[in-house]
Amino acid sequence: MSRQAKPGSKPYRAQLRDRLTALGFPEEAIPAQVAKNLIVECRIPPRTAWRLASELSLDVAAHQYNAVTGDPRAGMRGTRIWEYEQWPERGVRPTVAALRVLAKVYGTGWKCLLGLRDLEQLPAKDLAEYHADPEPAAGAAPEPESPPPARTQARVDEEIGAGALGDAILLTKTNVDEAQLDDLWSDLDFLGGAYTRMAPDSILGQLAVIAGRTASLLKGRQRPKQTQDLLLVGAKSSAMMAWIAGDLGRYRLSRELNSAAWLYTQYADDFLARRWVRTSQARVAFWAGNGIESAKLAADGLNYHAGGRLTDAPLILAEARGWSSVQAERPVLDAIARWTAIEDPDVGAGGEDRFFNITKDRRHYMAGNALLSVGQASAALREFTTAREAFEKLTTENRWEAMDPMIRIDTGRAHLRLGDLDGAAAQVGPLLDVGVGKQPDMVRAMLKLMVTELAGPRWRSATTARNLAEALLDAHPSARP
Repeated sequence: MSRQAKPGSKPYRAQLRDRLTALGFPEEAIPAQVAKNLIVECRIPPRTAWRLASELSLDVAAHQYNAVTGDPRAGMRGTRIWEYEQWPERGVRPTVAALRVLAKVYGTGWKCLLGLRDLEQLPAKDLAEYHADPEPAAGAAPEPESPPPARTQARVDEEIGAGALGDAILLTKTNVDEAQLDDLWSDLDFLGGAYTRMAPDSILGQLAVIAGRTASLLKGRQRPKQTQDLLLVGAKSSAMMAWIAGDLGRYRLSRELNSAAWLYTQYADDFLARRWVRTSQARVAFWAGNGIESAKLAADGLNYHAGGRLTDAPLILAEARGWSSVQAERPVLDAIARWTAIEDPDVGAGGEDRFFNITKDRRHYMAGNALLSVGQASAALREFTTAREAFEKLTTENRWEAMDPMIRIDTGRAHLRLGDLDGAAAQVGPLLDVGVGKQPDMVRAMLKLMVTELAGPRWRSATTARNLAEALLDAHPSARP
C-alpha cells in the first residue's frame, strides 16, 4: 500500500482493489473485502465502511435507498444517512427496516452494518431480531431479485412508523443541564456589569471563553428549549464581543462577530436578541465611520418589539446619532423627540441588562452628541449637563470610565459653538493631566474633533485656542488629526 494514500481515502481504496484483483478475487467479492479492510485496518464503522466500499456518496446512497423502496421521491436524504453513520456516539439510530434497505443498496446483509458498539445500544426488540435472523455470511453474493411480496396495510403502517418513537425519545437526550445554562447566563450578566470597571481586553477574552463553550455544546444534542437558550447565549456573547472590539478600534473583528451574532439570532428566532445585535451593529458602524448604515441598522432593530422602553432608547439614540453624522437635522430631531417621549428620568442604572440598556448619563450624552452635530449647541449643552449630573450620581462600580472625558470633550465643543472659549477650556483642562491611552477608541476620535475645531477658522487667531490645542496634542499625541 502506498504511503501517500491516507487510510480509508479513495486512493487507498483504489489501491486496495488493485491488490485484491491481483490476488484473484472476483469482482463481485471485492466490495466485501474492501469493507472488511476498512473496518479492521482503518477503524471505520461498518455502515460508513460499506458505503465507501460501494463507492457511493451520501446523496447517491440516499437516491438508491429511495429507489429500492419503490418510491424515488421517498424522504431519505444524504444527511440522514450521515446521521445513521454517526450513531451510537451521536446522530440517529437506524431502524432495522432502514438497515435492511441500506444492505440492499450496498449488496450485503443488514447484520453486517452493525458493529459491537451498535449492538450494545440496540433496543431489546431489535437485538432479538438480530439473533433470530439467519442472515447469510458477510460478502455472500446477493440473490437474484424476485418480485417483492404484496404489501399489506399492516406492513405499510409498520414501515411508516418504524423508529418514530425512538427518534422522538432522542429529543429527551441532552449534553447540557440547567445548571450549565444558568452559569453561562450568570457569567454574561457579570461581565456585562463589569465592563464599566474592567479593562476591555480582559472582558473580551472572558467572553471568548463563554462563546467557545457555547459553540462546543451546540455541536452536541440538547432539548429544543436548551438549544434555543444556547443560541441566545451565543448571540449575546458575540454581540458583546463585537461592541468591545469596536471600542478597541478593531472594526473588522467587530463586523465578523456581529455577523455571527446575527446568525445565532436567526436560528434562535428571538426579538430581544435581534435588538441586542442591531444595537451592537449600529454602534460599531457609527464609530467605523458609516453613519447612514448605523441609522438604518438601529431603525431596523426597532421593528423587533421586545424589552420596552429600556431597549427602545439605545436604538432610537443610535438612529439619531447615525443621521447626525451626515447633518440630517430633520431625522435627528425626530428621533430625539421620540426618545424624549419615552425617557424615564428615574431609570439611571440601565435596568437588569446594564450592557445594552445603557445608563442615564450615556443616554443623555448620545442625545447631546447628535444635537451638537446638527448645530443645536444650546440643546446639546443641556443634555451634556444632565449627562454630567447623572454620571456623578452613579456609584463608582456603575460608571463607565470613558464617559468622563467624552462628556468633557463634547461639552467643550458645545461651548466653542456658542462662542465661549473660556468655558471650553474649563471643560477640557482636566484632560491635560489624564492619559487616554487605555481609553476606548472613540475617546481619541472625539479628542481629534476637539483639536480640529480649536484649529479651525473661527478660533485660529485666538491665542488661548492655539495654546489649548497644542496642550491637548502634547498630552495626547494620538489626538493629532
